[in-house]
Amino acid sequence: MPKYGFFESSLSAADAVAAGLEYGQLHACEQGLFWVEYRPSDGGRNLLIQRSWEGQTTCLTPAGFSVRSSVYEYGGKSWCSAGQQIAFVNAADQQIWLQTDSQSPLLLTQTPDCRYGDLISDPYRQRILAIQEQPTDDPTQPAHRLVAVSIATGQVTVLASGDDFYASPALRQDGQQLAWISWNHPHMPWVSTRLNVANIDSEGRLTDHVILAGDSVEESIQQPRFLSDNSLVAITDKSGWWNLYRYLCGDKDVESHLPETGLTEPGGRPVSAPGSAPESAAESALKFEKVPPQPVWPRANDFGIPQWQLGVSTWDQLDEHRWVACYMQQGEGRLAMGVISAESSAVAEEKTLAGHYSLFRHICCYQGRIYCIAAAKDRSPAILQLSPGGTGADNGHAGSDNANAGSVNSDDITVLAGGQTPTISVSLPQPVSYPVADETAFGFLYLPQALTDTGDKPPLIVFSHGGPTAATYPVYNPKIQFWTSRGFAVVDLNYRGSTGYGRDYRLRLAGHWGETDWQDADAAVDYLVAEGLIDPANVFIRGSSAGGYTTLCGLAFSNRFRGGASYYGVSDPVALTRDTHKFESHYLDWLIGDPDKDADLYRQRSPLEHAGQISCPMIFFQGGKDRVVVPQQTEVMVDALKQRNIPVEYHLYPLEQHGFRQAENQIHSLDAELQFYRNLLT
Repeated sequence: MPKYGFFESSLSAADAVAAGLEYGQLHACEQGLFWVEYRPSDGGRNLLIQRSWEGQTTCLTPAGFSVRSSVYEYGGKSWCSAGQQIAFVNAADQQIWLQTDSQSPLLLTQTPDCRYGDLISDPYRQRILAIQEQPTDDPTQPAHRLVAVSIATGQVTVLASGDDFYASPALRQDGQQLAWISWNHPHMPWVSTRLNVANIDSEGRLTDHVILAGDSVEESIQQPRFLSDNSLVAITDKSGWWNLYRYLCGDKDVESHLPETGLTEPGGRPVSAPGSAPESAAESALKFEKVPPQPVWPRANDFGIPQWQLGVSTWDQLDEHRWVACYMQQGEGRLAMGVISAESSAVAEEKTLAGHYSLFRHICCYQGRIYCIAAAKDRSPAILQLSPGGTGADNGHAGSDNANAGSVNSDDITVLAGGQTPTISVSLPQPVSYPVADETAFGFLYLPQALTDTGDKPPLIVFSHGGPTAATYPVYNPKIQFWTSRGFAVVDLNYRGSTGYGRDYRLRLAGHWGETDWQDADAAVDYLVAEGLIDPANVFIRGSSAGGYTTLCGLAFSNRFRGGASYYGVSDPVALTRDTHKFESHYLDWLIGDPDKDADLYRQRSPLEHAGQISCPMIFFQGGKDRVVVPQQTEVMVDALKQRNIPVEYHLYPLEQHGFRQAENQIHSLDAELQFYRNLLT
């Protein structure tokens, strides 16, 4: 009989990587539904896909291009619809290009030293609004600005500058106002940001700039959006939870000055004709009322997510009275439609949608329908269309057994892409919560299917997510199934400091990184051993980036683990403060402390300083072009272990950055990690 950890599996590493296709940046307009598709098998390219309303799907990205921004290193929203054209950021040069159906992409910006991201269209002035990143004399601190790029000439005009970071430009539907998010060092966007709004004058410049929130009190604000009545709504955690609040009251009776063109933006809003601009400032005086922030959908749940990437969208307005949003409940996503009360201007009724799915992202609404990218526990991610006029029920079979990902209906749900059911038996996530230091930590447990009843227990792999201010979710992950199908148990942790459990839990890592995270990993093992679910003699820990740091800390400060795997993990936090990029250059001030004043604390939390306490074998994986955790940091750690004759493997992938994108490298690392664990199993 095969032993746990040595089961034969039909899910190869190549299959697990190929199944890692991802969708993002969903957008609906008259021309159809658009999204960006990440394909590991195509050199890790990001491709822009269009699905017409007649059901025809076309890849718009030609060979030699990849739609991907690198602003803040993690990028995000890298394209937008601009009338009959598409504007996108090309991964290789980080410039904005224009594309139509009838021609190859044309270079729009001529600024080779700059990067662009978070693109939106300003149809009134025939320009693209974006975040621009430009080098300065200090190579670690590029300048970031909110800019406008003329579609006709490619000329770049700075609209706002002076803050360290910008995100989420949102244009009022009549083109007269712009809202955006900004923040400054030492804050990260999940700690403290500001909500800005300004008028736009007849020359396209920003005037009458006002900071609506976040200037005097620390709060994390995100996803501002002007509604159909010209009011402004954003998500803030001022209540302790990321909830929706109204900041400006508009006048829904004000006429839009948009000419009819037949084109629309998300939500069915009209787009102006080429060359048309709003009236002069005097003729189009803004009609709005600034009000104290009013809760729109109060809940003890998070509607927001950490803004590691630009262009986050977890909510939208379906129509004047109905909104749609995803909120987190004990680590699992819920899609809900809220009906606004006319008396209170807040959600008075709520209806859950697509209950079979457990995470919803890139939500947008168009002509009375909801579109989103959804993930479930037992199938691949899917692009869904929901018609909320129906029952809202989901019988759990949307997209099942649908190899071609066509249009499969389940009541009011249509699967437009993805949603395939795996051919293997899936290990489903089980939520776990466990005590640690008089608090509670969370995670998801995946158990393998036992082949025998011998009383043996499976080996355990502890997964630590990156960030560290991020989260793991109970969704189908083929790389987790790669392990469970071979007889390993997996516990995927949302250690204290993870998101989705409120502001207090999210900020639990402040000053305690390299302490609470690995302690939670240790406590999770204690809990699972006490429950009799795993073999305590065969426990491994793995993680990437910040999860790699948690892995290294666990190995240095605990004797719980038999071995560990670090994917581009932080081994020397002091070196990280010197070498990392601007976005995270003060992150460790918050996570640990001031590198100068708290030097002793950095030494206490440094796996490199305590490499002498690591006594078990390790395997390292590193990208040669990583600018977040540079190769030297990993190589110093590898050398320190080798000097003590600790068994160690090191795999360097010269062309990879922070997060592997090439399929062959992902396959190689999975197979190497599997063999590493099997060699250590007793």
